Amino acid sequence: DALIKERKAQLAALAKQVVELEKKIVKQRDSTWRLLEAKSHKHLQKKIELLEMRLSQVTVRYNTIMTRNDRLREETASLQIQKAIYDNSYCKMEKSLAQHNRLLNAAIEQATEDYEQWMEDLGRISDIRDVRYRETIQYNIRLLERKCALHQETRLKNFFLSKCTDLSMLKEQAKEREGIRGEF
Repeated sequence: DALIKERKAQLAALAKQVVELEKKIVKQRDSTWRLLEAKSHKHLQKKIELLEMRLSQVTVRYNTIMTRNDRLREETASLQIQKAIYDNSYCKMEKSLAQHNRLLNAAIEQATEDYEQWMEDLGRISDIRDVRYRETIQYNIRLLERKCALHQETRLKNFFLSKCTDLSMLKEQAKEREGIRGEF
């Protein structure tokens, strides 16, 4: 029983202490709330100002980014137009280059054929020159042979003429001698 009483007394003392502590806590809470409300209003005001300042900075950055984004979109559109123009020019130049290459290849083929024809013609000309050279040599040989034959004939003719002349002179001399002998 004494133990129970002692415990009850301790519990009662603890209950009083709890009630006093609760009162202190409530008082402290009230004073803290008042301080917090005062501080909180100022603190909230500062926080609001800070947040408004950050919001204005972010808004400025956002506007700057949006302006830059608009400029980049315009540049992109301009670059796309330029790209389309360059692509069109590139296609035209590529077609023109392909056509020039075809013409150049055709010209090269024609030049190759002409060169081959020229080489064949040069071969024919060389063959003709060789034949002409041989024929000239043969002509000159025949000409020399004929000149020699003509010269030989001329010499024979002259020889016969001189012999005929000598013979006729001899005949005349013989007639003259016979005529002189007949007179005697």
